[in-house]
Amino acid sequence: MTSLERVLLALQGKPQPSPPFTLTLSLYGARLTGCPLIEYYRRPERYLEGQEAVVDLCAPDIVFSPFALTLEAEAFGSELKFLPDNPPNIRKPAIRSADDFIRLPLPDVDSNPSLLYLRESVRLLTGRYQGEKAICGVVTAPVDLPAIVMGIDQWIETLLFSPEKAVIILEKAHRHFVAQANALMADGANFIALPTMFANPQILYPKLIDEVILPSFARSLAEVKGPIVFHHGGNLMVPSLGKYLALPNVVAYAVDHRDSLAEARRILGPDRLLLGNLNGPTLSRTPMDTVLSRVDRILEDRRDDPCFIFATSGADVPFDTPPALLQAISAKIRAVAWVI
Repeated sequence: MTSLERVLLALQGKPQPSPPFTLTLSLYGARLTGCPLIEYYRRPERYLEGQEAVVDLCAPDIVFSPFALTLEAEAFGSELKFLPDNPPNIRKPAIRSADDFIRLPLPDVDSNPSLLYLRESVRLLTGRYQGEKAICGVVTAPVDLPAIVMGIDQWIETLLFSPEKAVIILEKAHRHFVAQANALMADGANFIALPTMFANPQILYPKLIDEVILPSFARSLAEVKGPIVFHHGGNLMVPSLGKYLALPNVVAYAVDHRDSLAEARRILGPDRLLLGNLNGPTLSRTPMDTVLSRVDRILEDRRDDPCFIFATSGADVPFDTPPALLQAISAKIRAVAWVI
């Protein structure tokens, strides 16, 4: 059975001897191949080499496109800085006002170098693993895009005090998102993952989410030509999970490591795909026995849940995580023998 078949069985809720799994190792491929990050995030062929090394190390069922949302900000004109052991960060936002965002031209997904890097990475991954691994394309949520282009503070201020401008900005973000998401799907991604902050009540007032954010978000998701994984975006998801159940094309929910998987399942019902919830960003500083004990607890919690994919929660697994730890996590999951 291939990894892609395992993922599809989970999506259909069909029992398997052990769950499919993935670890967010977009960044980690650069460590395994010794590739400088300024090259890793510029040359798609080097990214492919890194993901091949990831597959050789721990054989995840899902392989990710570059988890580097800042490259989309760069496509709008933001300046990036490259760190030695992290994905690129924003040095200087493209603009700093709602009016400037409204005037800003949309980048062309067929010619902009930053967007073409993301697209070519998916094409290369598909060429290497088509029919074997599930390929996940990562895209900035349209409700979050203004925050990474003009700054979180400016986007919140616009939403609160200039609602008419926020509507125009959301429409513009919608057009970019649909073009980029559908381009990645056409390039071979099996599904799209959306880390999302600005639909969470921990970030915005619930009324603003209900009346502005979610209607705009739903319109954007409805135009994606493929399945979507709604990602917690670094925030607790379970308290607001019910708000997201009607979003179109969303087939799976990736929850935070602090969320209860059992409670998430209760809210989702038996037939929606659930992913989580090992804390990925802390793996480099957590003892192996503690991590493996957590893996055991997650597996025991979900042993009767066929609509479950074991996954790390949060952003990329850190650069300095020991490879032996990732291999041990993989071996423990593969050794599970659930009764089916």
